[in-house]
Amino acid sequence: MATLLPWSSIELGDIEVFAPSPPALVVYTWYIDGEPESTVTYFWQDETTGLINHELVFAEPVGFEAALAWAQEHAPARGVERIHVKHGPSRKKHGQVAAKAGRRAKRAPRGKVAARAKMARAKKRGRKR
Repeated sequence: MATLLPWSSIELGDIEVFAPSPPALVVYTWYIDGEPESTVTYFWQDETTGLINHELVFAEPVGFEAALAWAQEHAPARGVERIHVKHGPSRKKHGQVAAKAGRRAKRAPRGKVAARAKMARAKKRGRKR
């Protein structure tokens, strides 16, 4: 039976780097308009070059449990001992903006250009030439 591990990543500034331990399967589930989408990716290391390769082996509109069951069923055939799992953003409706952490400074609302108050030019007072 393969060991389940949470998604292991390293953050380098704004970049999140996934670091699997090959050979491994990665089960990733996210939601589009409330409907689940799941993929299973196979990671392995090439013995001659040492490069880490990956292959998408499962992609269907099923929930996390079904994708995980598929990965556990097919893990022994690929010699996989580790299954990494990750859930994407949960059930966010299209058009909604995710809440940002921290406080934001509020600024005064901008009006239309025509609605803004304009200063009148000062009249020149003095003698004309």
